[in-house]
Amino acid sequence: MPQQLSEGNCQYTALTTAGTTTINAQGPVGAVGVFFGLQQVAPGTAFGATVYDVVTAGTATTTQQLVTGTGTAGQAFQAGVPGVGVRYRGALVAVAAGTPGSVLALWD
Repeated sequence: MPQQLSEGNCQYTALTTAGTTTINAQGPVGAVGVFFGLQQVAPGTAFGATVYDVVTAGTATTTQQLVTGTGTAGQAFQAGVPGVGVRYRGALVAVAAGTPGSVLALWD
């Protein structure tokens, strides 16, 4: 039986290169998701990442920074309350710099 979404079972997207990655393109404004944070799995060099909620409504675009961090293997960068996360309404986008190694973006 597949795991149910929105019941404490988050999805993940691996970030393994520097640059911009759309984690979840999300639907129309009003649809919401939850972002839990980043987990650095394997060490990188001068790693840095920021995750944004990018909401487009008509011709207007609003960008909200959800979490930012720099670190080494084993570090977690939590967004909001641990285990609860923060809601996002638009596209979930990560911008990574340096060599991330392997970083997991945790979301639902």
